[in-house]
Amino acid sequence: MFLDSFSLLALTLASANAFIFPTPTTTHISGPIQNVDVAKFKIVTSPTIDNSQHQRLAYAMEKYTNIIVSSARVVLAAQAAPIALSPPLTTLTLHIEGNDALENFPSIRTNQSYTLTVENGVAVGTATSQYGLIYALESFTQLIEDTGTLPGTTITIRDAPAYQWRGLMLDAGRRFIPVSTVKNLLDTMAAVKLNVLHLHASDMCRFGVESKKYPNLTASLTGIHAGFYTQKDIADLVNYAANAGIRVVPEFDVPGHSRGIRPLMSNGVQFCRGEDADDNQLYNDPAGKTYGIVRDLLQEMSTLFPDEVFNIGCDETGIVDDCTLNSTFSFERKLFSDIADVFNKTPAGWEEAAFDAGAATSDTIVDAWARHSAAEVIARGWRAIESKDSAFYMTSAVKGGPVGWKAMWYDISTNVPPSNISRLLGGEISMWTDTYCFSDQCGAFGPKHAVPVGAPLFPPSMDEKFGKSIGGMIWPRGYVGAASFWSYDAKVDPSSDAFVSKIWTLNDKLVARGSLVCPTNCTCDQLSACGTPY
Repeated sequence: MFLDSFSLLALTLASANAFIFPTPTTTHISGPIQNVDVAKFKIVTSPTIDNSQHQRLAYAMEKYTNIIVSSARVVLAAQAAPIALSPPLTTLTLHIEGNDALENFPSIRTNQSYTLTVENGVAVGTATSQYGLIYALESFTQLIEDTGTLPGTTITIRDAPAYQWRGLMLDAGRRFIPVSTVKNLLDTMAAVKLNVLHLHASDMCRFGVESKKYPNLTASLTGIHAGFYTQKDIADLVNYAANAGIRVVPEFDVPGHSRGIRPLMSNGVQFCRGEDADDNQLYNDPAGKTYGIVRDLLQEMSTLFPDEVFNIGCDETGIVDDCTLNSTFSFERKLFSDIADVFNKTPAGWEEAAFDAGAATSDTIVDAWARHSAAEVIARGWRAIESKDSAFYMTSAVKGGPVGWKAMWYDISTNVPPSNISRLLGGEISMWTDTYCFSDQCGAFGPKHAVPVGAPLFPPSMDEKFGKSIGGMIWPRGYVGAASFWSYDAKVDPSSDAFVSKIWTLNDKLVARGSLVCPTNCTCDQLSACGTPY
């Protein structure tokens, strides 16, 4: 068939942009580009699914149909003439084959693998769960977004993540993160196949979720301190995340970082006392009053989140006057045990729970972040998540491009023996909001400390600008961490032209979808993007 110069250019561009991010396990693409009939294109299932039983997949089918059709229309509108290289594709058919088809919420056991094929004008996605098919839809969409066509007439993609836990930790216990911003970040997480939102919901500045048992916890969050999630908000976020195949794992940080629980002092909660008392660390009083209230509060919180994992932090606790190591151990150990035996959840906490107080139970998931690695956690017998701060923390701004993101291309299995690799659940990138507090840690350490750089964006009146700021701090750097968790390859150079091009191309796609990200080829910090203040 004769191709004019425009068609040849389009064919070249299609081949150049034939990528999926993160890189699939295996990919084969051959033949000329495959046209898609935008006017007729649809996604169907075979056999036809019951939307009420497969609500996540039904939602995703509509979402990705809209992305494909709208992006293709933009591309086609710019063309001088249609490219007629093959009969147009009109349908993507999805099959669920397995016992996970009716899983209403993704879990730590969810099979996320999928297969995607295109042959003889027929496109098919296959998986054992709706969540695997959601990944198939994302990959298919990425193939088609740039050109409105597929990069070949014969395509075979077989894909599965290296790790079950690929997370983003969001700190809403310092600067509140509005629901709309969280949803935007969830959309971007889904695009790069991150599947755990670790919601750090309490800290120095607030206890950030409504309690029906203790409504005074959030009653004082007014003025510049305003902002918390109602229980209805949590249900909405959990459902929105599940529609994207994302689990929401809550963290309520105790006994340290507990300044947000101060309103419960009127109920009998006690804090460590002494010359430098800052009401930051809970006191495990002999009568058990503090423990009883906190346990009841967290049990209520556990009912709001369907995920099996419940995180209580336990980081950066110390010996503070009447708070001894033994009292801290007792508080944490009892709570870990109650999470398992009473809440019917799997307990989790930061590395201090295992290596400082030593309170982590045998079934506790331990998140390594600073002085210890996932390999060390695993060597001691626990399951681990790697959140290495030098690689995956986003607290500080970095230069845009590979200089800023190369640390995130890190092998989280470093020093983990193959015989113990099943104990490495995965990794997390972490967006702490320390640098957005109106004063250092919301005044926890007095007025003598410097005001953080992002303080102008702390008030709720700055929510819109804060959303742009936090999105720009996370993405595109976070794409690289997501790829590390999905399919790390030591042979890949995150500074190479090919890798850099891939990141910027993905970034442009997600900008078109509405993601809050740092613009391509720019540097962003807390207060500006590309040198322009928010």
